[in-house]
Amino acid sequence: MKILHKTFAVLACAAAASACVMVSACADNTSEGNFSYTVAMPDGAPALAAAQLMVEDMQFGGEVEYKVVNSNAIAQQISGKSADVCILPVNAAVQLAGNGETYSLLGTVTHGNLYMISAKYPDAQITVQNLSSLEGKTVGCIQLESFVGNVFKMILKANNIEYKVVESAEDAESGVVNLMNIADPASGINPKAPYDYMIAAEPVVTAKTTATPELKIVGDIQALYGEEGFPQAVMLAKNSVISENPDFITDICEAVEANAEWIASDSADMSAIVSAINANYGGATSSLNAKNLNATVISRCAIEFVSASDCKQEVISFIDKFEEVTGATLTIADSFFYNVK
Repeated sequence: MKILHKTFAVLACAAAASACVMVSACADNTSEGNFSYTVAMPDGAPALAAAQLMVEDMQFGGEVEYKVVNSNAIAQQISGKSADVCILPVNAAVQLAGNGETYSLLGTVTHGNLYMISAKYPDAQITVQNLSSLEGKTVGCIQLESFVGNVFKMILKANNIEYKVVESAEDAESGVVNLMNIADPASGINPKAPYDYMIAAEPVVTAKTTATPELKIVGDIQALYGEEGFPQAVMLAKNSVISENPDFITDICEAVEANAEWIASDSADMSAIVSAINANYGGATSSLNAKNLNATVISRCAIEFVSASDCKQEVISFIDKFEEVTGATLTIADSFFYNVK
């Protein structure tokens, strides 16, 4: 990874899955107690990182409106500079804001929710030790050319296992892991799909394995990457908000940190979480519901706030590995990592 002045050259690829918490401030807000922010996030697992904030309608001493948005709307919220605080996939964060000029990274909030499932090999238990058993097999992957697919490519590369992207099972070759894109998880993940194995994210994994008993979880992508998983979603804040309202930044970081413990406890009401997300989704219906949201799903979403100072090296290392499998290079500044007080 090349260093330029106070910047690191890193990769970031566009991410489709997952997640953005946005805070949009009125132009004349200058201090705590006199602000009006909109906190927005994409539907799905990333919204769980702020679940308690929505359930309890936390206002932080000012006026806060929560808004759930479609994941496709994340990039424009950052590129258009309408978001003041944003939780989004780490690669998208670096791609859109890594120069540190407008946004700073407050911390990581989720650490991987990806799992391998199979109907053809339901008794398989894929680990680093037997990862080579995937050679000659087809592995369908959601977002193959984005976050999810690149994470799996990183794992294969780290274990010196060759892979090839193929259009169909007929194109599969022996001696390599044959990767195929799952364009539509809703219809593409099923026992009759043309894949030996499939990689998807929670809560889709639980929804599919619950509805279709033939599908079994046979691998933990986080464990394949490493014991601690990987930085999947991070929280950014606009530099102007950090400067004008540092107390709010501290408060929202503490709230997101506390949410991780709350959502994993008996105090968390799953129906209340789903209701809060739906109530703030602008008339749309969340992918989270009473059937696919439970303590197991929460655990598999690996929700935890780790401050920028503590996750900096992990983020840089992860992005560096992304760079190796994609060949793209972006710039991330030292100033991108905020020292949360």
